[in-house]
Amino acid sequence: MPERAALYRRYRPQTFSAIVGQEHVTRTLRNAIASGQVGHAYLLAGVRGTGKPSIARLIAKAVNCPNAKDGEPCDRCETCVAIREGRFLDLIEIDAASNRGIDEMRDLRDKVRFAPSQGQYKVYVIDEAHQLTTEAFNALLKTLEEPPPHAMFILATTESQKIPATIVSRTQRFDLRRIPHKGVIAQLAKIVEQEKLQADPAALDAIARQAQGSLRDAESMLDMVIAFANGPITLKEVDDLLGASDWEETAALFDALAAADGAKGVELIGRLVDDGRDLRLFVRRAIEHARALVFTRATGNPPEVVSEQMAAKLRAQAQGLSLDQLAKMAKRLIETEQHLRTSEGTPLPLELAILDLVTSNEKVAPPPDTRRETERPAATRPTAPPPPRAEPRRDATRGSVVAIAERRVVTEATISVGAASPAVKLETVRKAWGELVERAKERSIGKAAQLAKAEPLAIDGATIVVGFGEEFARLLWQEKRRPELEQDLSEILKTTVRVKCVRQAGVPEAVTDDPMLRAAIDTLGRPDRIMEIE
Repeated sequence: MPERAALYRRYRPQTFSAIVGQEHVTRTLRNAIASGQVGHAYLLAGVRGTGKPSIARLIAKAVNCPNAKDGEPCDRCETCVAIREGRFLDLIEIDAASNRGIDEMRDLRDKVRFAPSQGQYKVYVIDEAHQLTTEAFNALLKTLEEPPPHAMFILATTESQKIPATIVSRTQRFDLRRIPHKGVIAQLAKIVEQEKLQADPAALDAIARQAQGSLRDAESMLDMVIAFANGPITLKEVDDLLGASDWEETAALFDALAAADGAKGVELIGRLVDDGRDLRLFVRRAIEHARALVFTRATGNPPEVVSEQMAAKLRAQAQGLSLDQLAKMAKRLIETEQHLRTSEGTPLPLELAILDLVTSNEKVAPPPDTRRETERPAATRPTAPPPPRAEPRRDATRGSVVAIAERRVVTEATISVGAASPAVKLETVRKAWGELVERAKERSIGKAAQLAKAEPLAIDGATIVVGFGEEFARLLWQEKRRPELEQDLSEILKTTVRVKCVRQAGVPEAVTDDPMLRAAIDTLGRPDRIMEIE
């Protein structure tokens, strides 16, 4: 049985007019080719699936087609057919991901001198050009400066910021945009019609939303759904295959957020986990829902692409949410989508985001006994030894690990310094503290920030007493990171020292800037109960 080509290959544009969503690029290229003002080097930059290789091949077709009209290739002559079928000798496509070294660029530099064998121009297309090494770019630079008149270079990249400025300055740069949502749907509908299939508009809309502006991704998804459905394509087939969450679920999430009902939101996430749903895809849909709500709130009308049922829901939700609230929700969801990439499948980042959004505006008063303690003079407050540390417990349902230690906040008003002679002067330690912070910054910005707020308070023999403003930070460094701190200080001070981490007297408890940690604190109680969140 002959192999069936993928949809994105069979429906690859063969003329500039067939390119979707890049009119600002195709119009400029057609005009330049029609007027004979062809550049010797082009840079096509944009995210995946926006048509970079297709446009590069069309440039090669247009400059070599003997029947080109108004800069558009005829797509019928021998040259156009040879390029379409991948057998045109003067179109050399190089994958920089696997041919990124100086030897490959030197070989290109030697061969570019030879005249074309079939067409008027010898066109070199370098895909993922940002992966070339520095030496390879240097070897390519000389050729770009003084290319032979018959040579043309087209660099395609998804990370244009990694292309050296010396290379960019010698090319004509075009930035390709994400394909508009309507354009993706129209192309999918065209493919379905030509394939003589049936598909619900809602199914095509769901595929287009999943693709996020990448037409190639949308066509690949459609290819999979066609094979999966084996008949008419419905929204259910799309959701079952791609794991896409229905808009009603994202609407339910925003209902919970608007009502400040954290339990309802977490229960929704639990059902998605039990059903084996992809939470990153759900969050992406939630971000799109937030965007639609912002549009509805700002303009008074929902986006044109949504169904009537969804439009009614958007209007109702937009009335109960301010633009400030929606902006906060959207920002938090975007952060959560990034956290889910590295969370190894646990829904904890999303659950904490929900709790953070529903509790961020609430003012939680401290317990009565805590207020009485803070009103008493520090010197008269009794101190008590902390109880034994509880063993970490693992929540198998959510996959999160939260080590909880039932401890009482102990503010050390005075620090008793023993009679032993100090191994190093306190002033010396304070002067070396800046170097310690810089060393920590090389490993973690978070660690450096916590140490920058800490302060050496006293020396007890070979033990350095370090004060922290936050009980959370004190517990973290005392229980988990103290060996690292002791080693660094010993190396900097050139003498073996020990460290004791205490709460600094007279310093109010700082409010953490980390929203996930803040949500955990609001959920689990005082920060002295949290050892660390993994």
